[in-house]
Amino acid sequence: MRAGLLFLVLIVPSVAPAQRASLPVIDVHFHAPLEPGPVEGFAPSFRRYIAVMDTMNVRMAVLNGLPDVLYDWRARAPERLIPALLFPCENGVGTNWGRPCFENGREFPDLEWLRDEVKAGRVKALGEITAQYMGIAPDDPRLEPYFALAEDFDIPVFIHMGLGPPNAAYASSPAAVKSPHYSAAAGNPLRLEPVLERHRKLRVAVMHAAWPYGEEMTLMLYLNPNVYVDVAVLQSAIPRPAYYSYLKQLVDAGYATRIMFGSDGGPREIRQGVEAIVDADFLTREQKRDILCGNAARFLRLPASTCQGAS
Repeated sequence: MRAGLLFLVLIVPSVAPAQRASLPVIDVHFHAPLEPGPVEGFAPSFRRYIAVMDTMNVRMAVLNGLPDVLYDWRARAPERLIPALLFPCENGVGTNWGRPCFENGREFPDLEWLRDEVKAGRVKALGEITAQYMGIAPDDPRLEPYFALAEDFDIPVFIHMGLGPPNAAYASSPAAVKSPHYSAAAGNPLRLEPVLERHRKLRVAVMHAAWPYGEEMTLMLYLNPNVYVDVAVLQSAIPRPAYYSYLKQLVDAGYATRIMFGSDGGPREIRQGVEAIVDADFLTREQKRDILCGNAARFLRLPASTCQGAS
């Protein structure tokens, strides 16, 4: 998650873009800029993102961010970007990067405002929910109204769980804006269970697949058919053998159809993320297609045609 994890990038072998663009891709973890600054100043970044999406055959992306940049970027490519609202914002600014979030320095979006935005189609998903950075677990009462709203409108929720930047709760964290209340325990997938008991129809994507909570994440997938995971940032935040070991654990447990691709970054992370899936020799061709595109299309209820072509 660009809201927190683009701080350790491992050197991986370079791969020609044409080799990585054959399979269709949906990126479910794609960030609008979270740094302070005028919205128009991010136009060059937008053009670079769209260019790499074209090169890597990324058909669509779930774009998460804060209202001003989120709406600006979505308006530039409305057929390819699904807008998702990022929150909460400790001290009123975006996690790790510091962009002001909501009016009056609020940490959580106003519920009536959000309900109107969802009704109007300006927000089509909730996430990235960055509550773990504030030491807030999913079963915290402060998040309950937002889960209820998502279930009422049948929109998906994307929630950060598991790893954050190195030394996340310390002043030595590489993040521009520190998160002194970051809690590893708040990222345990088992903390989702009370939420899912109350909201049986809620669609939840656990970001970063809650690494390194492999056993707990597998159990939640086993017990809850509406829970999926994304593998965003694992391609660059942890060593490749550790990523593959974790991914293989989920696949071997039978959940290759509920793992989704996410980049959590810019052009480099998109390329590295697609490469990591394509090069995984323990995945079948069908599993690669599912992880890169098909599973996300099903989770997001997109037309099957979104992932057709390019075998």
